Amino acid sequence: MFFERSGLHIFTFRGIDVLVSFWYGFLMALVVFLWPSLGAGTFVGGVILAIAITISLLVHDFGHAFVAKRYNLGPTIMLHAFGGFTLTDREARSDGEDAKVLLAGPLVGLVFAGIVGLVMLFLPGVVAASPVTSSLFQGLFTVSVVWSLVNLFLPIYPLDGGRLFHLVMRRFTSAEKARRIALNASIFTVIPVAIIGLLQFGSFLAAIFALYVIMDNVNSLKTNQPLVMRSGGRSSKKASSFHDDLLEEANEAMSEQDWREAARLAHHMRAVGSMPEKMAEKVWTILGVATTEMGEYEEAMNYLKRAPKSSAVKKAIRRCEDEMGGTKAAG
Repeated sequence: MFFERSGLHIFTFRGIDVLVSFWYGFLMALVVFLWPSLGAGTFVGGVILAIAITISLLVHDFGHAFVAKRYNLGPTIMLHAFGGFTLTDREARSDGEDAKVLLAGPLVGLVFAGIVGLVMLFLPGVVAASPVTSSLFQGLFTVSVVWSLVNLFLPIYPLDGGRLFHLVMRRFTSAEKARRIALNASIFTVIPVAIIGLLQFGSFLAAIFALYVIMDNVNSLKTNQPLVMRSGGRSSKKASSFHDDLLEEANEAMSEQDWREAARLAHHMRAVGSMPEKMAEKVWTILGVATTEMGEYEEAMNYLKRAPKSSAVKKAIRRCEDEMGGTKAAG
């Protein structure tokens, strides 16, 4: 549910693509425009907070992504409705690798918060140079600390804490039981978090976040969708029935020329676990062709370069090149 939307490619750093979804832009717009109405600050303060949130999330997710890249997992960062998410082309080979990738995000976030805190402590003139810099540093520090601690210590799935809790459970019980324990713990953890956020801080976003977590977790329990695909510390070579069903639905959407739905389903496949190489190639093809048909040519090229060079992919590449070339010429 969280990661089903396609995103707009905004930049690439050290070979890691960063995408942003429409819903992230919508959330930041809410922050900007609702901030003054909540009596918490001005419109400019809302803009500064949105910038601080975005920077903090990117630092956090580049922590995940750089470790994932070290293990050749093919990371991509997506800024989505409730934060950031690091997608990978391949699943980690072991729970240990997975844990290192998960821990890297909040730990890097805390280091970043520490650096910001040191600047605030020892260079107060820089921080207090203007109301903008003062608000920005305070926002960076607060968001980085809160987001890192939430991701480290709260077993809310699919946040880092929930994923780490699931990996711990896998060491003591069967994969199926670990999945049920992790998802139920997530549901029962997020409810009081939402109540506190709503009653103590007046945060309707906390309530909305909790609702989406509960719906996503309940759906996972009902569909038996796996949280990781590997068994016994090794990646699975066989696709799950859940992936098979999603792929069938995505192919149906492609045949009906429902490009957005096809892309949504393909992104969902990427978000819920690794796939056999042949299935992953089909997903890249669906994403590349669908986003081309949606007119998102730059994003489409990022998918098409990973897809096998079938006639449909070659045709989509030519179209993207023609469209992007025409846009540049017009500019």
